[in-house]
Amino acid sequence: MKRSIFMLTSFALLSAMIAFAQSPSPALQEANNLFQAQKWAESAKAYEAITKADSSNGLAWFRLGLSLHSSGEYRKAIDAFAQAQRLSFNTPGAMFRAARAYAKLGERDKAFEWLNKAVGAGFIATPQIQLLNNDPDMASVREDARFKEVMAMVERLSKPCMYSEKARQFDFWIGEWNVQAPQGQQVGTNTVQRIEDGCIILENWTGARGGTGKSLNFYDSSLGKWRQVWVDSTGNVSEFTGEYRDGAMRYEGETHAQGGGKILRRLTFFNLGADRVRQFSERSTDGGKTWAVNYDFTYIRKK
Repeated sequence: MKRSIFMLTSFALLSAMIAFAQSPSPALQEANNLFQAQKWAESAKAYEAITKADSSNGLAWFRLGLSLHSSGEYRKAIDAFAQAQRLSFNTPGAMFRAARAYAKLGERDKAFEWLNKAVGAGFIATPQIQLLNNDPDMASVREDARFKEVMAMVERLSKPCMYSEKARQFDFWIGEWNVQAPQGQQVGTNTVQRIEDGCIILENWTGARGGTGKSLNFYDSSLGKWRQVWVDSTGNVSEFTGEYRDGAMRYEGETHAQGGGKILRRLTFFNLGADRVRQFSERSTDGGKTWAVNYDFTYIRKK
């Protein structure tokens, strides 16, 4: 019992110490209050005093830059943002703010230098892209032909799968398909979509006699391999890993049978041109010694 009380007391003390350590100093709290009230000249003075007392305070340097910028002191704001960046405080944001200040000063070359630094450091999320397109401080920069190059780089970095040759290897399967057996009878339909900005290819299978299933297909850059996870409406699960070579996506994997058994699988998608894909499935129940055809389907693109 005494030990429990001691542990609880120690935990409470530790929590209080952490909370105290994380709470802002009175000077910083006052500066923050002025900043929130948009009293820019006063908040700039308050943050400047803090940075003189503690030159390692990245938040103070960043907000000093914001206060100076809002007061029209763009040159001083640039110095503050550069210091925040050197302290690794909100690095992409500090770089972008420096670019804004240079744009207000009419120094386009320096504005683009810092804008490119910001994008390279990760200033690519949707809110940031909206800032690039709409911020009035950037109006003069958007008139420059170099701005299109920056936005093209933002597009590539924010949607890496759309610009990755590897991640686009399975695009030939994307579309609306009728699916036939070798004798020509309809066995189902499939809608294959590109989602998550091209990082996932989603299969939506519907069998002619009922039954549905979906698979997620994606290029795993950490493995340098394609992966597929299939789950159908009866709970069957299959997992595959493979690569695109010799005009086909070639998967190998396994299905876990009822009772704990394992069935080895080979699944190959042959690219037969713009409007046809062959999906060839094989299975082995003896550890890969022999293989039998599971199915052989031809996809015909719906018109």
